[in-house]
Amino acid sequence: MPPVPVVPEGQSHVLAEFDCLDPLLSALRLDSGRLKCTCLAVSKKWLGLGTSAGGLHLIQREGWKQRLILTHKEGSIIQVACCPSDEDFIAVATSQGLVAVWELQLERRGRPERVSVSWEHRGQRVTALCWDSGSLRVFAGDQGGKVSFLRAGSTKLSKAATFVIFPVQTVTTVDSRVVQLGYQEGRLLVSSLSRCYLCDTEREKFWRIGNKERDGEYGACFFPQSRSPAGGPPPLLYCARPGSRIWESSFSGEVLSTHQFKQLLACPPLPLISYRSEPQYVPAQRSSQSIAFSKLLYLGDQHLLTWTDSAIYIFRPQSGQVLLWSEIKDVVDIAVHRSELFCLHGNGQMSHLSLVSAERCVERLLRRDSWVLAASVCCMFPHALVPSRTRKLVPIDRVEHLKTQLSPASHPELIRQLDEVISRLEPLDSASSSRRSSISSHESFNVLDCGIYRVISRRGSQSEEETGSFINQSASEEDRLKEFAFGPEEDQGEQGKHLAILGLISLRWKEMPDLYFLLIHTNLSLQIQDPFVLMDPAALGAVLREWLQVLERVLGVEQPGSTSEDGPLKEVRTREERSKPQSLEQQQQGEPPLWGPAGGETVGGGPAGGGEPVRPEPVRVQPPTALPSDLLGDLTPLATLYLEMSCFRGQGEEPGVLSAAGFLRRYFFLLDAERVRRACLRPTLSPSASTELTRSSKVVEVIQKGDLLKSLRGLRELQPWSAPELLAHTHRLYERHGEAAVRSFSQFHPAVTPADVALMAQPPHFLAYLDNLVQSHAEELRLSFLGSLLQSESLRQDWLELGLSHDAPQPSDTLTADGQPRWHSHFFSWGYGRLLSLLIQLPADLSSKETMAETCRSRGYWTGFLYLCCELQRRTEAFSTICRLDDMSLLEDPQVVPQTVQEWKVLIQLSQQCSTEPEPGRRRQVTPENLTLRLAQSVGPDRALEVLEECGLPLALSPHSALVCELLRVAEKRQRATIQTMLERCDRFLWSQHA
Repeated sequence: MPPVPVVPEGQSHVLAEFDCLDPLLSALRLDSGRLKCTCLAVSKKWLGLGTSAGGLHLIQREGWKQRLILTHKEGSIIQVACCPSDEDFIAVATSQGLVAVWELQLERRGRPERVSVSWEHRGQRVTALCWDSGSLRVFAGDQGGKVSFLRAGSTKLSKAATFVIFPVQTVTTVDSRVVQLGYQEGRLLVSSLSRCYLCDTEREKFWRIGNKERDGEYGACFFPQSRSPAGGPPPLLYCARPGSRIWESSFSGEVLSTHQFKQLLACPPLPLISYRSEPQYVPAQRSSQSIAFSKLLYLGDQHLLTWTDSAIYIFRPQSGQVLLWSEIKDVVDIAVHRSELFCLHGNGQMSHLSLVSAERCVERLLRRDSWVLAASVCCMFPHALVPSRTRKLVPIDRVEHLKTQLSPASHPELIRQLDEVISRLEPLDSASSSRRSSISSHESFNVLDCGIYRVISRRGSQSEEETGSFINQSASEEDRLKEFAFGPEEDQGEQGKHLAILGLISLRWKEMPDLYFLLIHTNLSLQIQDPFVLMDPAALGAVLREWLQVLERVLGVEQPGSTSEDGPLKEVRTREERSKPQSLEQQQQGEPPLWGPAGGETVGGGPAGGGEPVRPEPVRVQPPTALPSDLLGDLTPLATLYLEMSCFRGQGEEPGVLSAAGFLRRYFFLLDAERVRRACLRPTLSPSASTELTRSSKVVEVIQKGDLLKSLRGLRELQPWSAPELLAHTHRLYERHGEAAVRSFSQFHPAVTPADVALMAQPPHFLAYLDNLVQSHAEELRLSFLGSLLQSESLRQDWLELGLSHDAPQPSDTLTADGQPRWHSHFFSWGYGRLLSLLIQLPADLSSKETMAETCRSRGYWTGFLYLCCELQRRTEAFSTICRLDDMSLLEDPQVVPQTVQEWKVLIQLSQQCSTEPEPGRRRQVTPENLTLRLAQSVGPDRALEVLEECGLPLALSPHSALVCELLRVAEKRQRATIQTMLERCDRFLWSQHA
């Protein structure tokens, strides 16, 4: 194998193909000669593929699972566009000129609907689509130059929106075929074969960008200058020009500069990093390229993407640089989302590419066990792997492990080059000088800023860049600990595990910096939510002692009373015995220890007379085992707090327990000497801290007196609140006043969250707090506010069960012995009915809605059960429940009322079955006769009687019902006569005007 060429140092990124979409296309049968993929679009959730048969496949990007297929009879799909702000809308254009907007209705588990259709471009080929996501408008441009828009009518907007037909409007007609459209902040960008136009769609004003024309396919796009959707400078415009040039224009259409990339593209192309073949980089210089950029797309972080049928180009336009270009054959179309590219090729195949830095590419290849490819990238980009900053992604251990996976017989030159790269790698500062060796080949890891190694499983894992933050604040303690757990190691596995635990403790400790001050200078009992626990100073001492035990295991220190000489303890003891003569020699030379030992102490920390007196061990100024400096700094506050809280007090007489003097000698390297000295002198607080402590003490006195109103007033005067301090006061209030206090805690939101109250209060009291908190908002905001409180989906079910089990009717009042709805049991009042109705209205997936429906049914909450049945399209169950509840008013709800004649038949048959069941002393309302009269009001009495006959029920009606039917017939005849008269008058009027 020849040596791998090294790319120039200016090259830092690559296009990489980590996933293969061929199995997906094969499963969709899009790789056959008859059916092909014609266009594509991508969003955060969906990958949309249009086909030559008129189908639109929507594939869920998480797991690459096909979810929906939308069919069209108006020709093949030629354009697709996903709504950027709402994943529930998608627009398509067909070969016959149809433009349609689909509403997927996934949240409500309904069937997708075509909510808007436009035939404005009938007979013309639609060449571009784009969304105005703020107003839910779709702009379409065709080969004749016409640009129109249609508005997506959605059932999300209002109930009346479904009855409104929004007109299709023509925005403008340009001089030639529309090549590309873009929309940003009220302005539409239209790029044709000859010019670029900027349209203010609100004021109906138009500008031409630049004065020079062009002839050919040249794209244009908006280029955001800031990541924030609101605020910041307005976006720029980039318009392609002949000869590899791009105009940079302001948001008002004024050309600011011209970027020339013709000479810059004389550099050699970077190879595509793909599993399909080994990367081939030829460093020979190329000739300059004069290219027509047919489309421009905004990519990732301030990059500009374009392509031809043979290559992909990525620029940094604001610095006028070429980030990279790679030769990729037969590219027809590209859809981008952030830094991901989905390419459609001329043969109907697809490729999924990612724009990543070289070090990120190596890290992801290592996680996929692509050893040869990862080694090739390392040798091609040594300048990207050498700096110390890359050690967080590609530690030296991983590169060394990579070398062991290469075969010396097959890749001797690659191994030699990799050795040269390893010899040049810079270590990760002093913070990670103690790196792990023998990392399992089945796991990869990166190093956090605090020096902790984070292990990532290969199966289904993603990099930090893909998954975002490495700690999920709502995760459980076990999940968060797993993130820091080490894989199995031969000799350091247990020590690595304890080091990870210490790292987790230090991270948790830094999450609430004001906790440290309060615990030392006040005597408050704090209510702290996960990851802390409800603790007082005594409980805190227990937590700190557990921390000390973990630290002793990490350092391999022999605990008092231990006799084991195995494992790392023996090694550390041997290491300490070697160091003792040197420490004693230093003491004999007149160098006193930094902290004097207590006289007469024996080994194990017992009293002087309890054992044989020996020379006390020296003070440890340096840790016996290397620790990352960042972790060491994080542990200093814990050790100092352990000393200041006197966690060892009263334990000196217990065997096997470390005493105060033993703690000082053994862990002096963790203590902040200056802080310990000041703590021993007990200095006075600063004026501001003293004032805060005085105000807090006054509030505590008021709370102890038992006046709830004055206590709440005092808490309001403490603003701005410190979260731990406020939680401590609210906990005291709750202990003093119970439910009356917890109902008032809604005024302290968001300083006091539902999670805090749930930990301190009993379930019925928490329910009262939650109800008050939700009802304190305006009615139109309550549903969205309640949804924001659900940090976890499981909370919805927990709160629902809580609301159904407190201040609720007895199950025997709402359910019969066989579990069926009891007659008129929906009239019982539920104490938290308003909260329950909001909980069941919140958007949720299908399984969650089914679980909620079953919970409502088992508890007899029938109004909620009927609502959920309608959402889940379980209409037969809803009709059966209405018949058993026997209340005709339930059919007045538009969601419950039968929609078709077939549903009316089902309802009439169910009512007949319930009418035959014995109901002593009760006159039923939901009967076949009453339902027939209700049906007659919508379809007429004759058709209603026919339905009754089709159900196999007797046609005999009571005199009252017969009279009602006769009146309905008369009213129907009069209505028809009135309509006929009006039509005749209109006809005569029109003929008179014609004459």
